[in-house]
Amino acid sequence: MRTRRVQRRFVVPVAATIVLSLAACGSGSDGGSGGDDASQGVRLTMVGWNIAAAEETVAAFEEEHPGVTVEFRPYAYNDYLQALRPALTGSDGPDVFQVQPGGMLANYEPLAVDLVPHLEESLGAQWRDSFYAAGLEQLAFDDKQAALPGIMSAAGLVYYNQSVLDEVGVEVPTTFEAWETTCAAVVASGRQCLAHGAKDAWANIDLFLSVINSDEPGLVYDAIAGDTAWDAPEFVTAATEFASLFQNGIVADGAASRAEYPDAFNEFVGGGAAFIALGTWNTAGTMTTEGLALSAEGISGEPSGPFYSAPFPAPQSGKEPTALFGGPDNGWAISAQSAHPDEAYDLVEFLTHGGGQDVQAALANFPANTDVAISTGDVVVSDQVENIEAQQAGLAELVGPRQISYPDLEAALGQALSTIIADPGSIEDALSEVEQVSAGIDR
Repeated sequence: MRTRRVQRRFVVPVAATIVLSLAACGSGSDGGSGGDDASQGVRLTMVGWNIAAAEETVAAFEEEHPGVTVEFRPYAYNDYLQALRPALTGSDGPDVFQVQPGGMLANYEPLAVDLVPHLEESLGAQWRDSFYAAGLEQLAFDDKQAALPGIMSAAGLVYYNQSVLDEVGVEVPTTFEAWETTCAAVVASGRQCLAHGAKDAWANIDLFLSVINSDEPGLVYDAIAGDTAWDAPEFVTAATEFASLFQNGIVADGAASRAEYPDAFNEFVGGGAAFIALGTWNTAGTMTTEGLALSAEGISGEPSGPFYSAPFPAPQSGKEPTALFGGPDNGWAISAQSAHPDEAYDLVEFLTHGGGQDVQAALANFPANTDVAISTGDVVVSDQVENIEAQQAGLAELVGPRQISYPDLEAALGQALSTIIADPGSIEDALSEVEQVSAGIDR
């Protein structure tokens, strides 16, 4: 794997509404596409909601491609969703745009070009070998590669505060039974055990996927595909185990009124909780010096720690904890309306295969290019390196995706889990409602 040192800079998600319209950022060159001569004076526009060190990335690309300039416009996520379709269906939209796997890709795939011809010409017939398989699969439709992954991420982990566990005198649990015992000791010390923001449907879905992917690895993806019923006995068991987290002292009381960010996360970073169930996107903010300093801006006082990750404990004794589940955190696509598809492809390749991957790796984001190693030069303590490297290795062995491809199904599952948290006696009825939604989806 290759590594590259760059100036470290973390970019927080855009919080303010961006007023500029996506449709107002089309290419500003009269030149055609393709070839070095045609590239002179080409201006590309790139839009998205989540790219760390954007200025540094663009500068590195422009240095590598003289005559091509890139204007990157960041958007708040909700504003981006509202503006993207009108821009892509117009004649003056962006050249390169950011997508998520799942429902978002399904909506915008028809408006993106197929990247396979470009990939075969640029990287050769074995181009797939350079990427994690899940990174490609979750951004493809049939034989069309609609986007390429920017960075990878996965859930199925608990992050823990080693200083809290040491003070209380407990170990990291591997089963729910052991976790209940651990949590009793943690709570007796005046802390929360598992900080959790049950107000957020995505956080509850991550918990549920961690449970069922331990009980029956991969079965939930059969249900997403419509091949297994959501109210089957295995799902009733998993939902019961999910509910037990809120009944048996693992998740702190009042979780339903808290958000994962900032509420639960700040509680964890500040030392008020022993565990939090997040994924690899949490690594930079807890295990690197600069990332932890940024995370600490949300708390009063110094951050606690050191922090590490471990597999989410198995609900059933004798079962293995879940493998990681996830895929591309986001991807980059080329608009079918782009006047400069060749230059736009050069930019997408740079972001997902070239120097842009080195920039992301240096920020402790997990690269999508399997030849690029995540940087561990800024860890808080040296033994976090092994922990981070294990996370990167796990990205090659994902049990399945984290995103649900059907927005209505994802919403139904999120609502069902909220109902189950509030009323554990409603499990079968709640799952039946999910199955009704699933049965009505045209797959």
